Amino acid sequence: MKKILLALAIASASLVTLNSCTKEYITNTLPGVSYVYPIKSNQWVQTEPRVYRFEQNISDLDERYFEDGHVSVAISYDNNETTYELLPATIGNYIFTANYSIGKVRIFAEYRGSGSPISPDNMITKIILTDNEIGN
Repeated sequence: MKKILLALAIASASLVTLNSCTKEYITNTLPGVSYVYPIKSNQWVQTEPRVYRFEQNISDLDERYFEDGHVSVAISYDNNETTYELLPATIGNYIFTANYSIGKVRIFAEYRGSGSPISPDNMITKIILTDNEIGN
């Protein structure tokens, strides 16, 4: 009987202690935003003999996202709409990279195939802006 009472006392104390804990909820001040844009083969601008650039204006890419958020870029060729490749990536005859500044995302395609360089085929790009908390 004493063992049962002792077990009940411990269980009650544990229950009271755990219920008194406060719960904290973390909420982002900026929502994550995703943009999907088509890129036609003729929209690439040749910037060097074997390098092409595509530039997309993103009005939500403000100073806060630039300084403290995260920008992710992925592409999917029109002939493979079931898979996105995160950049940087080597796909076919191209090495794709991306960079960004306030208001703009630039995608680069460096042609590594043989023969004369040609711009990449039609594709879809997905640009994701993610909010982060300041860590320092």
